[in-house]
Amino acid sequence: MATLTRSFDWSRTPLGPIEEWPEGLLTLVNTLLSSRHPMLLMWGEELTQFYNDAFRPSIREDKHPSALGQSGAECWAEIWHLVGPQIDAVMSRGESIWNEDTLVPINRNGKPAEVYWTYGYSPARNAKGDICGTLVVCTETTGTVLARQQLQREQQRLADLFEQAPAFFTVLDGPEHVFEMANGPYRELIGRYDILGKTVREVVPEAFEQGFIGLLDKVYQTGEPFIGHNTPIELARRGAEAPELRYLNFVYQPRREPDGSISGVIVLGVDVTEGRRAEKLLVQSEKLAAVGRLASSIAHEINNPLEAVTNLLWLAQNATMSPDVKHYLSTAERELCRVSAIASQTLRFHRQSTHPRAVAPAEMLDATLALYQGRMLNCQVQLERRDRASVPITCFEGEIRQVLSNLVGNAIDALPPNGRLVVRTRNATDWRTGRRGVLFTVADSGSGMTRSTIDRIFEPFFTTKGPSGTGLGLWISREIVDRHQGHVKVRSSHSRGPSGTTFQLFLPAEVA
Repeated sequence: MATLTRSFDWSRTPLGPIEEWPEGLLTLVNTLLSSRHPMLLMWGEELTQFYNDAFRPSIREDKHPSALGQSGAECWAEIWHLVGPQIDAVMSRGESIWNEDTLVPINRNGKPAEVYWTYGYSPARNAKGDICGTLVVCTETTGTVLARQQLQREQQRLADLFEQAPAFFTVLDGPEHVFEMANGPYRELIGRYDILGKTVREVVPEAFEQGFIGLLDKVYQTGEPFIGHNTPIELARRGAEAPELRYLNFVYQPRREPDGSISGVIVLGVDVTEGRRAEKLLVQSEKLAAVGRLASSIAHEINNPLEAVTNLLWLAQNATMSPDVKHYLSTAERELCRVSAIASQTLRFHRQSTHPRAVAPAEMLDATLALYQGRMLNCQVQLERRDRASVPITCFEGEIRQVLSNLVGNAIDALPPNGRLVVRTRNATDWRTGRRGVLFTVADSGSGMTRSTIDRIFEPFFTTKGPSGTGLGLWISREIVDRHQGHVKVRSSHSRGPSGTTFQLFLPAEVA
């Protein structure tokens, strides 16, 4: 460009021959031509142009060498609406302009091209300090900007995939396990959303008590990954009344830097709680089917001896005997009928009677408590009974007596020696439906139940009695109560002080 500038006929421009140029212009042009940084100079009122070799690749053949000695407004006509006001600010007010990675499209190969520039406009002054031109120092950054845009698009694409992933995913930084990133499924799992920059101990404090932070520490310190399969975790989700039990398949993977050092832990996994529940329901369904087949067989096998005992009782009742013996035989006959009903109905999954009748609550309690007189005497149970219900309830009597028997039997099982058993009835109203009925209360002074036990007592096959329990009593009882359009409530205290459990059974006076 130095050779081209010296040989150029400057007499055809407003600047005139080189010999007539002022000293300031000569100095600036020589400095520009010897610089390896892309530079352009616009001098005089016509903004006559000079540029150096470093500037040539940016304008290519479209403007080289015609741009030399050309007016700036004429050379950059396609972008003058953008740069013209900035150059005017330099020439008229002496302002310095700086633009970084700015889109200034210019003509290339005969058509507009999107070109990005980092450039500055500075006033060029003569020896007197007057502004005579604009010095342009610039770098084309199109490649860098397009690469950065492509990288941002890739990062956004990865972020979108990260959010849409069916697995939960989070990255923890440093030994304190600070959340660096976390996707939607992970935030949804823990029920918390403002977590970035916070530690696991801050966000999920229950994870420490359950040993998960200890596992993270071990992975961070040893570099050995940890894999959890069907691992239970109780999460205290924000807004929930109680911790929620979830089951997870997950991996803790150390995050390694290029030098091999460990800088954090990557957490990846899936919530398999619903799958576990479905599997559990399937197992229960298979168990219930097996119980049904067994129950049918049992009912068939015991029908013949039941008929024989019933006939013998009838013969004994018609023989000469004392009134007390007759009373005992009548009671035995009623209970034998109830056993027969249980065999033919409950064991065959509640094939209920078609003849409900009105029964006094006290009458059903009498029959139920009579069955447990011997056990209560042997265990020295302190029975407190209060009958305040005055309305009869129309129900399938055998089924409701079975429910009461389950509640009373469970209460006695839970009592220590000299324990206290409270049995009460009273008239009541279900305020949700407005229906009137009777409330039965069965309470004990036993050791009580934990919250997790209460949550499961109505599940089939769940028992706290070990091998002696079937886990079907309360499940069947609730099915019976639901059929009678009633409900059961449970309260229990498991503290070191006063403890025990209270069942409240509401039954409407009339069943629709």
